[in-house]
Amino acid sequence: MNRLEKLEKRWFELLKNPRKEDNEEILSLGRELELERALEYKAIKPELERIGINITSIWDLVNTKERYPKAVDVLIKFLLEVTQDGNVEGFARALTVREAKGKANKSLIEVYERTPKEKKHLRWAIGNAIATTMTIDDVPWVYAAAKDRSSGMGRSQLIRAIGTVRTEESENILIELLNDESVLLPVIQSLAKLKSKKSKEKLIMLTQSANKDVKKEALNALKKIG
Repeated sequence: MNRLEKLEKRWFELLKNPRKEDNEEILSLGRELELERALEYKAIKPELERIGINITSIWDLVNTKERYPKAVDVLIKFLLEVTQDGNVEGFARALTVREAKGKANKSLIEVYERTPKEKKHLRWAIGNAIATTMTIDDVPWVYAAAKDRSSGMGRSQLIRAIGTVRTEESENILIELLNDESVLLPVIQSLAKLKSKKSKEKLIMLTQSANKDVKKEALNALKKIG
């Protein structure tokens, strides 16, 4: 077990049952973890400095309120090079910006496809970036990825992206996905966004669901659809 793995193991152990007296260690470990992960992409710092951007870790960009359009090409380059999950997520989130639309989409799709399906949280983050940066040419891929039930909740942001594509095919795919309990909430939300009248009958049935969240979303969707 290397240093990074030891730090992550201890950090996750503390987070499982956090106690007030552990807060200082949790914060300290978090800082150590980020510095250790940053070693994988240390070459990005001088590249960004050349365009006037200074960071300690990729999360500096994720958390900033400033825009950084000049950094997009550099971020795409390193997205394809990093391998540690925390770094992949960080770069994907840093590219979840409008300036990366039509530029980072293909690289994000490549990273999504090579990410194991069991890493649902990581796929969620990458899918969210794809939803922000995708173009009309990516829609067929999004449709196919959203229908892949073996991906579970990892594809939920791709399903929400379908709600922005106002076509009959989008509507039909979403209605079909109402049979998939693992993604019901994003499916219902996307149908509401499309104001899908074709889905009303099934949504009415879902208002009787024992799942309170599903029932609430179905009722909200029906109000929006009218």
